[in-house]
Amino acid sequence: MADSACGLAADTKVETPEGAMTIRAAAGKAIAVFTRDTTGRVRFRLMQDVRKTAEQQLVLKITLETGAAFRVAPQQVLFKKGLVECRADALQVDDELEPTFMYPADYQFTDDTSRGVRRSTGSLRVKHIEPAGTADVYTLGVNQTGCFFLTAGVLCKAEAS
Repeated sequence: MADSACGLAADTKVETPEGAMTIRAAAGKAIAVFTRDTTGRVRFRLMQDVRKTAEQQLVLKITLETGAAFRVAPQQVLFKKGLVECRADALQVDDELEPTFMYPADYQFTDDTSRGVRRSTGSLRVKHIEPAGTADVYTLGVNQTGCFFLTAGVLCKAEAS
């Protein structure tokens, strides 16, 4: 597992056409998932070769400014703003991650989490990173794009084919 760029805790959810699905439930199946193509458009592509690669491995919990959180193995590669690859264990608070959807940069909006008007950065900001115990860890591949979106809205790298 150490050489893989992909490692999701069993309870981490990926986005499918049928809605959010834990990676554990997808094991052994070929299922469409949200991904991003080379033009930047969000598409569905086939997620395949979903399998458990480690039992009770240490995982990290990453919480976003939106309140969404997910658990991944330290080696899981996430895409920071600008499609810069970053391992989960190298992320820092306030890093900006590539989202499924976000207001364009500088768009002004209000939400439930703040007072007054906020200005979008066009990304999802990391609010907190912490050890999250252990979990069975899964990996997967994604046809054509090699990446997928977690239900939390973050773009992640799949295992190399």
